[in-house]
Amino acid sequence: MTKEISAGLIKGKVVEQRAKLRRNIVSRLFRLGNAIQTQTQQLLALTSELSVVQFRILLRLRQAGTQNVQGISELLGANRSLVSRSLPDLRDKGWVTLVKSEEDKRQIFVRLTDAGQRVVDEHYSPLRARSEAMRTAFTDAEFEQLVDYLDRLDAVTTSPTGDFVLGDDFEDMEETYE
Repeated sequence: MTKEISAGLIKGKVVEQRAKLRRNIVSRLFRLGNAIQTQTQQLLALTSELSVVQFRILLRLRQAGTQNVQGISELLGANRSLVSRSLPDLRDKGWVTLVKSEEDKRQIFVRLTDAGQRVVDEHYSPLRARSEAMRTAFTDAEFEQLVDYLDRLDAVTTSPTGDFVLGDDFEDMEETYE
């Protein structure tokens, strides 16, 4: 006999899964990352059409100075192709200059222009306010503990992928692994 599908049944399943996912670290971090990304885009959209990636590149250049593509990628925690694809548009808008290395022509240095600095200054305030709101949600000790926990998770995500290959053990499919 087939169970009837109803909105109430589906809603109950969603509530049940959310309760399980609340304790799933990967799911929680993924959702949190998406929420931060969405909120950042919404904050940027209040005053421009600047993308999150574009703003993050400009901000990192403002904070770290001239960088090569690899350096920007490392600062963003993003792959080089994402950074490389964003640079021509930033250059065309006059926000960065791209300079080929004299020693290695494959190496491109990215420098923030005065116009790029103004863009960062114009957009930074609401993002700083959001960061401060997140920071003040914790005591100093809690914040340091959170940073330590994030460092531990960072270490796990930089482990070789082969460390996580377990085989065909699907006995605990009720758990929510991602």
